[in-house]
Amino acid sequence: METSFKKLTLEDKNYISEVYREAKDNDLAMADIQKQLSKKFGVTKRTIRNWAKSLSLNLNTTSITSPFKVLVYDIETSRAPAMVFQTGKAYINHTQLRDEFKIISISYKWLGEDKVHALEWDKNHSDEKLIRDFLPVYNQADMVIGYNNDKYDNKWINTRAAKYRLRVNTNIKSFDLYKQMKRLMYLPSYSMAYVSKFFNVTQKQHHEGIRMWDMIQFGTKEEQKEYLAKMILYNVGDIITTEEIYLEMRQYMGHKTHLGVILGKDKYSCPHCGGNNIEEFNGNFTVTTAGTVQRHMVCKDDGVQFKMANTTFLKNKEV
Repeated sequence: METSFKKLTLEDKNYISEVYREAKDNDLAMADIQKQLSKKFGVTKRTIRNWAKSLSLNLNTTSITSPFKVLVYDIETSRAPAMVFQTGKAYINHTQLRDEFKIISISYKWLGEDKVHALEWDKNHSDEKLIRDFLPVYNQADMVIGYNNDKYDNKWINTRAAKYRLRVNTNIKSFDLYKQMKRLMYLPSYSMAYVSKFFNVTQKQHHEGIRMWDMIQFGTKEEQKEYLAKMILYNVGDIITTEEIYLEMRQYMGHKTHLGVILGKDKYSCPHCGGNNIEEFNGNFTVTTAGTVQRHMVCKDDGVQFKMANTTFLKNKEV
């Protein structure tokens, strides 16, 4: 069990405060400081950020808050009953289905904010109000973050929006952690459960398996209510874990859009936070097959690596 803030000694609190002050004075990345403290105290980086907030060390939010709308979200979907002639392996035609596949719940939060929001289908198992309530949030995001969301969650949002003829941003910038993990790393498993343990973030919660879906869809009213509450809890837990994996891994994964430009700044800024506290990454650069030089850059505030056109780099170096 993690150490709670109440159990920290005065010496511990002074140590944390001093580390944050040194980080500010020496212009160090907050992500690195939080990682250092999480190892020392044996807690997650999220816990460190919460402690820093309790100590009024507002530096703890500089690595994740931004004026941009970055949405972390996750969905849970239903099964559809089908009429079959036998058990075992069998082809199920769409004409055998007796209901549609629907979204049971959506949980989401804005990157850097504490509150996690949760939406659920109604008592008649309709997801129309759920999707109508979620789309105004989804459509205003500059970027969405999820785990396997490119192949799953995003397509589900598009599908249910189309079902009810609602407007949805099908061109939304999407950051799929699962896809990025498989692109960059060799892990024995890419499941969120394993990845959360590997990077020592808040562990993915467990549930009762298929029984939860049985109770939600086919149980008594009391069972449906009880197990839907359990699903929401599980869904919300995934949001916390997804955000923490993103914060841990973003320095290696680059970005899907340039938030600095969205803010109205030029290209010589960090694509994640929009700041200008950037530098060359060990003087590295690449050259494309067309002969275009790209500089390797890193943000000193959040550790995010990114590429920059050589013309942009040289223009700002001269200034």
